[in-house]
Amino acid sequence: MRAVASWIGTLASGGLITNEHQEAGLSVAAYVVGESRLGDLREWTVALEPEAVVAAQRAAIETLIWMANADRKLDPEEAHMLKEIIMRSRLDADAQDEMVTAVHNPPELDQLAVRIGHPVLAELLVALSWELADADGDISRSEETFMNDLADKLGVAGARVTEIRDAVVARVAG
Repeated sequence: MRAVASWIGTLASGGLITNEHQEAGLSVAAYVVGESRLGDLREWTVALEPEAVVAAQRAAIETLIWMANADRKLDPEEAHMLKEIIMRSRLDADAQDEMVTAVHNPPELDQLAVRIGHPVLAELLVALSWELADADGDISRSEETFMNDLADKLGVAGARVTEIRDAVVARVAG
């Protein structure tokens, strides 16, 4: 779970690897989307204006908050994982406080695909959301429904959602 939790923190900080958990997270992310596509995402992130990076980070974190709350019961492990992601995001302190508060009060997901801005980031969010959904050991029917709706909003096709879920399960279990 720590490896997956570091994906967004790793990517949001420009791909810098600062500890073994982030390196493991990068390994899982590369397994799910491939090294080449992960490199494309890094290049895209580096080319963004700082405000656009913050917007993409916030949208990514808001997506995960919604996923964790999809079953209407936020498990302590899910909340902890979200807070770790928020703290690794390198958002400013006020934005981090706002995001931590949102963990228990999910924000709106308006124009999600536009705010995310990159198909690889969308796929990583789908993968990370699967991990979040399973953090309490049970993927509820409402979480499964939300995952399909989320994938649609992010522009990730149903067959790719299944591939991503299978890859996450295989890599994390292995």
